This record gives sequence, structure tokens and C-alpha cells, in this order.
Amino acid sequence: MRNSITIRRWRIDLYERALYLQKQPNPRCADCGGKGHVEYGPGYHDGEEPYFAPCDCWDPFHNIRIPVGRTVITERYPF
Repeated sequence: MRNSITIRRWRIDLYERALYLQKQPNPRCADCGGKGHVEYGPGYHDGEEPYFAPCDCWDPFHNIRIPVGRTVITERYPF
């Protein structure tokens, strides 16, 4: 189950035991116009499917993980 909230450019997701913070694309970016990706390649003007590249205003693979709670092990392991 995924719970998320967006505050300005930050999206906060709550998973099982962690909060994930991710910065969203800049809505005022001149290159992408707030979409987060730049279109280029042969299909850009021909009507075909263009290539996409992440814009410099946004890194889709960078997020901050904040652990919530603590896992307690109640069993003793034989090793």
C-alpha cells in the first residue's frame, strides 16, 4: 500500500517502515516546462515516438530515505 503527499516540489511517500522524500521537477524550467524530461531524436518533429532524457532540474533516481520505527527480533537464532 502506498501513501503519498505532495508539498510544493517535494513528494513524500510512506512505505512499510520508511519515508521517502523526492524532489519533483521544477514547474518553471525553461527546458522541460515542468514535465521532468526533454524530448529529442528523430521522432521529435516527424510524429513518431521521440526519445526522452531526464531534465537537469530533476533527478528521478535520487531520493532520501528516513527509517520509521525499529524492527525488534524476538527469536534467538542458532547461528
